[in-house]
Amino acid sequence: MKVPSHGTIETVPKPSISHLATQVVSRWTIRLVIAGVMVAGAASLFVFPLRDYVTQRSALAQKNSEFNLLADTNEQLQNEVNDLSTPEGIRNAARAQLGYVRPGEQRFNLVPMPALPTDLPQTWPYTLVTDIVRVRTVQNTAANNSSLSPLAP
Repeated sequence: MKVPSHGTIETVPKPSISHLATQVVSRWTIRLVIAGVMVAGAASLFVFPLRDYVTQRSALAQKNSEFNLLADTNEQLQNEVNDLSTPEGIRNAARAQLGYVRPGEQRFNLVPMPALPTDLPQTWPYTLVTDIVRVRTVQNTAANNSSLSPLAP
């Protein structure tokens, strides 16, 4: 405090507390903004590229497996094309897929018939079916016991 010459006391003005509070808030705001910019920079430099790398790696593995599957399919198709480019390959394909038989040949199916269920109820109309099955069973056993006369010349 200063004492003036004419006897009055003069006081020095005190700094405003609100001014100090504003400085503290502005410092923290600046620090938070800088920290936010640093976090955003770190995310853009490390986090996002790493996430993209992992995603692209799994997508690449999936595409590689699809490519390998398609390459195997192409190889099988190319083998089939190579087989069908010869007369023998065409003949074999016609035999297998269309049942082609050359003149003078006979075709025999050597696949046995599946067993038929015979445990049907004993009421009409199932008795008719049971009788038909019984007759066919007797015919098949008789045909199996006979000689190979249909094949003889």
